[in-house]
Amino acid sequence: MRVLLSNDSKKIFFNLLKRKYNCKSLRQLSFDIGIPFNTLNEWAYNPRRYIPENIIPEDFKNKLKILNKEEDNWGRVKGGQKTYQIIIKKYGPEELKKRRINGGRKSICINNLKRKEEVLKIDISDPLFLEFYGALLGDGWLSKLRYREKNIYILGVSGNKTLDADYFLYLKKILKKLIGRNVYIKERPKFNSIEIYFAHKAFVNFLHDKLNFPVGKKINLEINDKVFSQGFEKVKYVIRGIFDTDGCFLLDKTPAGYPYPVICITMKAPILMNQIRETLKKNGFKPQHYIRETHAEEIRLKGSRQLEKWMKSIGSSNNRNLDKIARVTQLDRVPHS
Repeated sequence: MRVLLSNDSKKIFFNLLKRKYNCKSLRQLSFDIGIPFNTLNEWAYNPRRYIPENIIPEDFKNKLKILNKEEDNWGRVKGGQKTYQIIIKKYGPEELKKRRINGGRKSICINNLKRKEEVLKIDISDPLFLEFYGALLGDGWLSKLRYREKNIYILGVSGNKTLDADYFLYLKKILKKLIGRNVYIKERPKFNSIEIYFAHKAFVNFLHDKLNFPVGKKINLEINDKVFSQGFEKVKYVIRGIFDTDGCFLLDKTPAGYPYPVICITMKAPILMNQIRETLKKNGFKPQHYIRETHAEEIRLKGSRQLEKWMKSIGSSNNRNLDKIARVTQLDRVPHS
């Protein structure tokens, strides 16, 4: 059911909600209860907008004045009837028939897409999946949103618009092979950023339920044991994905002034960083560990021998790194570790 509250009751209701969730604003409340801000804003300030009854706590109801109640789908029914009359009047019955056929085709496409999602199968030993999993650990996230009485399952990865454009096309190709879908790459010129951002219930649930990837804030981040237990020949692809999103290649200088190549990964994820460090140690690398003032942890591999070993056994799929490394390997004098 949906209810129409008086204007005074709306003010009372949203003030009570903000106090209950210890929020100072509707925007903060939107984040905490998982309802889009624009929807909350409409419910709060549009005097004709109905509110879902199930979001009103029972102990609030005796404090509110309810003007009217309607079934959940009453707005769609009313809108559909109005649209029907307009189409008949303006275009005639043939246009209505045509639109119904098109609507049926769209419905079939949507249902087919849902069925594909339901039977999604991911091989966690597939190098492409493992590399994408690493990118997600580095600069990705999962979220579940509540919108129009439905749960929406979102997956995203972000990067630098200028430096990571080619890499995001690569991630797009990986996702096409993994989930059979062409995802969109969104640019945000104002922030010089780029995003892969799409909804996929089955994929999000797989990552969360099977691999324990956190939804929302990335707390206690780690390579899941189902992946980690496969050994270095598989985990190296995860490390590559992390390096390509949260790592970098740079040149330090020796006291003599020679350029000194450094592979670097920096994250605020102590469990994950320890997994990477120990994996590298066990496989012949010499990782150096630092903790920055920001409490971020940093792993560094220094010198051309470490760089050569990295490129032979782990590598990179991001041209941002590959171009820099290619230039450095052509230098005449690079000291060895």
